[in-house]
Amino acid sequence: MNLYGTARAIAGQKYGLQDVVESHVAAENIEPGAALFGKVGDDRVFNAHKNVVALVASANLVTGNKLAAKVNGVELEEVDFDTDTDTTLAVLAEAINSNESLSEAGISASVVEGSKTITITGETDVTGSITVTGGESQATFTATASNDMKFVGVAVHEELAYREGTGFYPANIPVNVMAHGKIYVPVATGATPADKKPAYVVLSGDDKGKFTDNPSGAYDCGCVFRSDEKDGLALVEVNGLK
Repeated sequence: MNLYGTARAIAGQKYGLQDVVESHVAAENIEPGAALFGKVGDDRVFNAHKNVVALVASANLVTGNKLAAKVNGVELEEVDFDTDTDTTLAVLAEAINSNESLSEAGISASVVEGSKTITITGETDVTGSITVTGGESQATFTATASNDMKFVGVAVHEELAYREGTGFYPANIPVNVMAHGKIYVPVATGATPADKKPAYVVLSGDDKGKFTDNPSGAYDCGCVFRSDEKDGLALVEVNGLK
């Protein structure tokens, strides 16, 4: 496809005339060609993130344990063991939920009862850790990050210029999102897209938000590649909410 006298496509450029484009609200700065995610009942859309961290203890907590937690760089006050594992984790969850800076960032915590697990959820990337000291034994917590949002579509290219900058949709601005159709997207390093290969979205690392044919650790967005890679881009077919 020729564009401005060259054979180079651009991220977010639509291909063909048959597509469905919906209007959403950018929850953060969004560039054309970005894979976008949202929550049910919320019209805002986000970039690709691992917005959930599950922290699972290796064993039950015991009397004398003290829990030191850090969430997105915020160090919380130590929590003393109280009654049993679920009760102690509930106290920690309340400390997270009542922290002003974490609340302002849209971060909350809840306990999965009977599983030695506390789940921390946000709107963008979430990190968390818990260290246990004191008591006769100290459980260790393992963190697993994931994404609980749904793939909505791909941000469509527009000539964008706002007070905040050019070339992207700023937060709180309406963003055009292709829900069905063909569109050019950025491709992850080492990906080998080809026509009719399944496409996935990378959720972390240097290629976060880009598309790949490697499903390992990536989000199955229900998209299909419709070309190979050229100049860091490939054509994908978007097939709706996933």
